[in-house]
Amino acid sequence: MKKLFLFICLIGLAIGVNAQAYKTINIEPLEHNTISSSTGISVESITVEDGNQYTVTLLNTNRNSSGSRDTYSFTWYLSYKGKRVSDYFQENIPCKKSSSRTVYVWPNTVPAGYGKYVTVQFGVQVIRDYRDDD
Repeated sequence: MKKLFLFICLIGLAIGVNAQAYKTINIEPLEHNTISSSTGISVESITVEDGNQYTVTLLNTNRNSSGSRDTYSFTWYLSYKGKRVSDYFQENIPCKKSSSRTVYVWPNTVPAGYGKYVTVQFGVQVIRDYRDDD
């Protein structure tokens, strides 16, 4: 009987020691990185809501780096026939996430019925100054 009691106590002690080992595992917190780039950003949809109002949905198709949570930060705008028709927007989208925003184009820049030709452009529009060519 004493041997059985001793055996059960040893098993209990072994289980207790093993359980304590799991409490000492340290998990490092993820590092949060902001990447200034529109690489891997795709346009899921541009929906004409009402005349000058559009809903734009952007998707970040990038994957997180090992041990970090990456967020991509970039500037974008709407254009029609290569000309900017909206303000600039700053977007921050984590990897594998999407973001929707309702935006307005400037009045009289997109003819009625031509909203399907409005596109998203990334970055800032470059305006060439021809006076510098002299």
